Amino acid sequence: MSVTVTGKLNKAANKFQAGESVGFGVRLGVKFYNRETKAQDWTNYEAVIFARQGDQANFYESTLVEGSVIEVSGSGCQIKTFEGSNGPINSIAILDSRLGYVGKGEATQASTQASTQAVITEDIPF
Repeated sequence: MSVTVTGKLNKAANKFQAGESVGFGVRLGVKFYNRETKAQDWTNYEAVIFARQGDQANFYESTLVEGSVIEVSGSGCQIKTFEGSNGPINSIAILDSRLGYVGKGEATQASTQASTQAVITEDIPF
């Protein structure tokens, strides 16, 4: 069974070294209406995406930032439970994760716009 989830990153990916590759741990929250409680609720997903050193890792590092909307797919999923400050928290881990769509977050877009504006407003001699 394969699974695909699209969601917004509330925090930048956790970057770590994994042999000759670079790993990026992401957590996604997908909002839904819970018919049992008649309230909005969240399903938590987590995935680890690996990249080669260089351009691929640099791309992931610059796009897996707070506010980015990403699509993650994998071969299956696994329920994980860990203790949070208010009791147990369930999360669905996406196995053999692959990154699909990436929409850059606002933080990256804002810094890109600021640097673009700096270049535009700079006096350029003719």
